[in-house]
Amino acid sequence: MGNNMAQNGHVPVTFTRHGLMYWRRFTSYEFAMDRTDCAIVLQEVLQAASAFPIFFKKDQAGFEPHVILSFLANMPTPFVSRDGRWMAAYVPSDLRCYPFRAEPVGRDSSDSKSMFRLCVDEASGLVSNDPNDETFFDKTGALSPALQEVQAFLGARAAAREATQALCQMVDKLGLFEPLAAYDGIDLAPGTFAVSAQRLSTLKQAEKLRLVESGALQLIHAHQVSLAHCRWIAQAQQQLRQEKSQGKYTKNLEISSFLHAMANAPTDDFLGTNGV
Repeated sequence: MGNNMAQNGHVPVTFTRHGLMYWRRFTSYEFAMDRTDCAIVLQEVLQAASAFPIFFKKDQAGFEPHVILSFLANMPTPFVSRDGRWMAAYVPSDLRCYPFRAEPVGRDSSDSKSMFRLCVDEASGLVSNDPNDETFFDKTGALSPALQEVQAFLGARAAAREATQALCQMVDKLGLFEPLAAYDGIDLAPGTFAVSAQRLSTLKQAEKLRLVESGALQLIHAHQVSLAHCRWIAQAQQQLRQEKSQGKYTKNLEISSFLHAMANAPTDDFLGTNGV
């Protein structure tokens, strides 16, 4: 994983490498403009479901919920304005700490808890040699207070991600995930999964109780309710594509006014940190 991180511009934050370097907080969500989806954790599914469709993706770690930011790979997400403003009511936790990420490095031998290290994307344009920017480390060689907050947030999110993946594993063992090529006439990316309502209805009472007690049922219901967003997002992107092809690509008042109103809603501190 370390090599992949380096190839993507992410490298571990170390005093040797970054002791004399500085970083800036991002002021634009342009970095997310071409994202088609974003992983989320259980603690944020209700907020996420209020703004985005939630589907499931599968990788080597198993299934994981993702919010859909764009249905068209060659079109920017409608949730980022042309000047880089975030236009949804909720900012997924995975996007809040750019250019930093948490990289898993194994488990603690004493309590088997997962361990992570802080990495930074040096290709982000937010790492500098400018003393006016924020330091990586203080004079004692410890992480700066600002980066300690970032590390705490990313660590909490990484732990929440593992717990969310464990819930998805339970859902998978019950045979509830099914691949989905399209929804409501909208083509979905390969590798997209949904929860089968038919299979869910046939579960035994004891199995349903497990879903309730674990919190997995909340995740499933959020996923089901969130699918109502698919149609308007697809329509918004289709309209933007038509405007672009016609050489106009101007601000659509109806779409942007709606998204701007949502963007003014508060973002909850779902992990019990300051939200970074």
